[in-house]
Amino acid sequence: MKTIYFVRHGQTLLNQFRRMQGWVDSPLTQKGESQAKATGEKLADVHFDLAISSDMMRAIHTLDIILANNHASGGVSREVSLDVREIYFGSFEGIDSIQTWNMIGGPLGHRNQEDLIEEYGLLKMRDFMHAADPFHEAKTSAHLESRINSAVEHIQSELTDGQNALVVSHGTFLRNLATLYTDDATVVKQPRNGSITQLDVTDTPHIISYNE
Repeated sequence: MKTIYFVRHGQTLLNQFRRMQGWVDSPLTQKGESQAKATGEKLADVHFDLAISSDMMRAIHTLDIILANNHASGGVSREVSLDVREIYFGSFEGIDSIQTWNMIGGPLGHRNQEDLIEEYGLLKMRDFMHAADPFHEAKTSAHLESRINSAVEHIQSELTDGQNALVVSHGTFLRNLATLYTDDATVVKQPRNGSITQLDVTDTPHIISYNE
């Protein structure tokens, strides 16, 4: 069995203030550091053969804390991967998240993201955001799906039977990843900071557990 343990980074300042945080970055809060430590303690006895984070400092810092609390993966190979970076929200970066989804969903008859997802599905949110972005720089669903598949295929190719990878990524990325690799996409909620999602990549990738 080949398993990828995906972790959402710990809480950041922009998370705390409910701001859109994609390619913009902000440091972990004290709570975020505690969340990363708790995750590391939960995974303390899991041997990882590969450790990957996105290039965002919030993900790198979270990975550092997790590995500092892991007793089974000394000297593990580390990578930084742009493929597991958070979604790019274009001109909505740094804006209040409630205001953002009012702007995007209002013309479609919805005032929040969850109602939009219920009607149109999660991936479609990327296309709605792209259309609503005055600069049209927010990434589309096609771009996101391609990047997620590329990330999983790359990690899958680096693992052999019985090996595990640890990947620290981001909330919207992981939510969409889970949607792509589960048969019941309608129940996929936003993962908590510091939560763990397991993906079996032995053969066809599929979710083992989500947001734990």
